[in-house]
Amino acid sequence: MPMSDVVALLIGHGSSHSSQKEVIVKLADIIKEKRVFADVYYAFMRVNDPPLRRVLRDIVKRGYRRVVAIPVFVSEGVHTAKDIPDALGIPRGSSHHKALVDGVEVDVYYAKPLGVDERIAEVIITRGLEALTENS
Repeated sequence: MPMSDVVALLIGHGSSHSSQKEVIVKLADIIKEKRVFADVYYAFMRVNDPPLRRVLRDIVKRGYRRVVAIPVFVSEGVHTAKDIPDALGIPRGSSHHKALVDGVEVDVYYAKPLGVDERIAEVIITRGLEALTENS
């Protein structure tokens, strides 16, 4: 069931290495194809464009008022606990808050980092087996 009024905002760390941005962009495209959210955006904390706050403003300019911000980070850290909530305009430790973006009230839902998950463990196993197969 699509969430016609909720947009997803993937948040990556950012890096001078181009592949990091490419991964976030491709993940956003895959999620967009699944049509779960009204739209899917991406932003970065450092180095890469677009920066988080600018994307949040763009989302609001397009008329959206509900955003689920999803940090594409493996675990909690300074960015996920402090920097991202600050940039989103939500209290640290909050998973849902009404934030003001250019004077407009926006419902921001803040997802947890990827964390420990069986599905991620399966990807790790697959990558390990691929390395063994490719080098046998």
